[in-house]
Amino acid sequence: MRAVRERIPAALPDKRAHCLAAGLIALHCSAPEAYIAGYGKELADLVDGGDAEWADIRADERGIRCARSDPSDVALAVCCAAATAAGGAGPGSAGAAGAGVGK
Repeated sequence: MRAVRERIPAALPDKRAHCLAAGLIALHCSAPEAYIAGYGKELADLVDGGDAEWADIRADERGIRCARSDPSDVALAVCCAAATAAGGAGPGSAGAAGAGVGK
């Protein structure tokens, strides 16, 4: 998990960060592990006073869909930028520049 956190720029909006984190886990581990990490993070937020949101789960799911549509870090970043800017349009949305994933 630390490896994924280190690859996500700190200044990203929350939903884009969720999309990228889940997508990176799906790309470099597996989609089931990405779902487990996303749901686990929200469950942890529920018990430790964090900000658990269904919208975070939806952003995680967009990241997994983005990872399935084109298995590269750069394509994932562009897809997540478009998906979160468009309110969840997901793969196939108009691209967006400046998505941000560190290599």
